[in-house]
Amino acid sequence: MDAISEIVAIENIGKLVSGDINQPILEADTILIRDGKIAEIGWKGEIDVEAAKTRVDAMGLVVTPGFIDPHTHMVIGDWTPIQKAIGWMEGALLAGVTTMISQGENNIGGLPMDPAGNKALAILAAKTYKKYRPGGALKVHGGALMLVEGLTEQDFKEMAEAGVWLIAEIGGCGLYKPKDVVPMVKWARKYGFKVSAHLGPVSIPLSAPLMADEIIEINPDLAVHVNGGSTSVPFAEVKKLVDDADFHLEAVFNGNPRAAVEMVDYMRKKDALDRLVIGSDTPTGNGMIPVAILRMVVQIASLNRLPAAEVIAAATGNTADTFGLNVGKIEVGREADIIILDRPAGSQGRDALEAIEIGDIPGTTLIMVDGQIVALRGRDTRQTAGCVKINGVERKVTTMEDYLWGPWKFAIDRLI
Repeated sequence: MDAISEIVAIENIGKLVSGDINQPILEADTILIRDGKIAEIGWKGEIDVEAAKTRVDAMGLVVTPGFIDPHTHMVIGDWTPIQKAIGWMEGALLAGVTTMISQGENNIGGLPMDPAGNKALAILAAKTYKKYRPGGALKVHGGALMLVEGLTEQDFKEMAEAGVWLIAEIGGCGLYKPKDVVPMVKWARKYGFKVSAHLGPVSIPLSAPLMADEIIEINPDLAVHVNGGSTSVPFAEVKKLVDDADFHLEAVFNGNPRAAVEMVDYMRKKDALDRLVIGSDTPTGNGMIPVAILRMVVQIASLNRLPAAEVIAAATGNTADTFGLNVGKIEVGREADIIILDRPAGSQGRDALEAIEIGDIPGTTLIMVDGQIVALRGRDTRQTAGCVKINGVERKVTTMEDYLWGPWKFAIDRLI
């Protein structure tokens, strides 16, 4: 989806969540977007919004960056062979995930484990998702290379030139022992790759057990499913990653929920929440959950009793920092991937943030990618108490048919 060259304004924001864990809430109520990027942030009257073709009245609701899911196992296109389902990626978009990152296309039938086949799969996935936007808008970074015996430095150079920049979770498939992968990780870093490794026991037939000392030796950018994928490790292993490393640590929805609570509590105690990243680990044999990131935000904020805005940063800005992406924060110059949330009808929370903190799952009232409105609510998100106005017209669920079958997604000409 190419950004439309136009000006968009979001006004009357109740709370503006930044995605920056060091400053979770911004003192502002207006965002101006030009050519798909955030151009100005400030107060009503300070920003000239008269030239905006599209004016979104947030009606006092909560505005946040779009969520980033750093742990998905897509294949090619918007389908999954595990659940035999089409459209799961669009479902995540409609639940507020505006960016997805692959941890390996290892769900494909006949998975090649030789260097040539593995390279070809990574290049194909990277190239196809560079052009293809599920749901018309979702940004997908596919083509995560699985490390296999026989790869050379020249292979990494060729893949980087072809647009591959991700190493799939080491331990998920292929080589995993530090003596085998550390030389490859050095080649990968030389050519700009980001590297992930998983903590935990065997989870699928081709996976391997990796513990904290081995991951520290590999030194990835991200240790994934630290709370289990889905089986957790002894908590001493988690503590070691928090205490003895400085890379980011991921908690996933398809993990052990008790281990997640213990992990986050310890990271808070060690002042390490800026290293916390939230992922889904979907679709896997544990399920295909479009609202996984939103549900994980609710789980952590409510059970760990953390401010919702800080937890949202772990699902947005922290992830963007891990992978060097220009999304995930409400900041001038960032791509304008934005969602508007509200409390579910009947919640005791006064807004989406308070609802999250008491364990109520909020709903989306607007989803925007590159400054373009692509959806209002998701198929799997809650009906909200409030709604937004677009160019002065309220957009909300009004009938049972709206709730069951729409209005999740509209063409732009119908929205404005």
